[in-house]
Amino acid sequence: MARRYFAANGFTLVELLVVIAIIGVLVALLLPAVQAAREAARRSQCTNNLKQIGLGLSNYESSVQMFPTQIAPYQEVPGVDGNGWSWMTAILPFVEQQALYDSIRPEGQMAAGMGMNNPVNYPAIKTPVDVYYCPSDQAKGTTVDDAWKVTPGVEIAVTNYVGVMGPHNIGNGSIFGGLPDCHNYGIYGFEECTGTFWRHSHLAPVKLKSFTDGLSNTIIAGEVMPEYDSFKYWALSNGTWASTVAPINYLPEPNEPWNGWRDQTGFRSRHPAGAFFLWGDVHVSFLSESIDETVYRGLSTRAGGEQVSEQ
Repeated sequence: MARRYFAANGFTLVELLVVIAIIGVLVALLLPAVQAAREAARRSQCTNNLKQIGLGLSNYESSVQMFPTQIAPYQEVPGVDGNGWSWMTAILPFVEQQALYDSIRPEGQMAAGMGMNNPVNYPAIKTPVDVYYCPSDQAKGTTVDDAWKVTPGVEIAVTNYVGVMGPHNIGNGSIFGGLPDCHNYGIYGFEECTGTFWRHSHLAPVKLKSFTDGLSNTIIAGEVMPEYDSFKYWALSNGTWASTVAPINYLPEPNEPWNGWRDQTGFRSRHPAGAFFLWGDVHVSFLSESIDETVYRGLSTRAGGEQVSEQ
């Protein structure tokens, strides 16, 4: 009787290993492209967030003829409540957050349990505002319960964007030097910073006419990473500004409250090689972490007279 032979159905072990190897190579080739596409999408959203903040600032300025001001979380001058509210709180109605803004009761001294320390405001200050977060950092939803001058144990939401105060030496003790400190009127005696936002700007409201360097030549806000800065919260005036003395993307020791705080307050992001900034004319651009120090600092002043541009 003749024997019959039948071809086996399926793959041999060698063929299976070859297929797996090919799939592995394809995945290795595609993964960087997928990651790059995701980062491109995050960068686009980050740019759009800063753009929306810029439009909010522009609309606010058109309404009251000055940029939003801030008040320190303690009484600096007689007759002014030290309520602690920030410029980012002031523009909430202009970034589609009218309901959140309406829920806030701003009046009163924080030290007396009013202003930001009014229990009525606790739900608001821990609320994440979408436009205040860069998706590359994933800080959205993060809160802290030990913010300076806020009642201990009360949660307050962080932010990935803050205003530019100029190239000032925070606490007059930064390793990066810079102009004299201006963020604390009561101690340092400098009323006005050279940038656009600082803790007590209500004492010297910033108006368009003060941008003698030109709105298109002045950065007014940029990216920060709360993980590397002890003071970055959208609602509190002590957490919505940073200096340009430190290089872009300089990383101090993470989660090191108070120690080294003079060097923490700078601009940084999780985007490779730089960070996004908002300019006075509401355009947004990416500044390289290798930007010349003099140029970077000059771009952060409103009226320094420097002959610099983002190019």
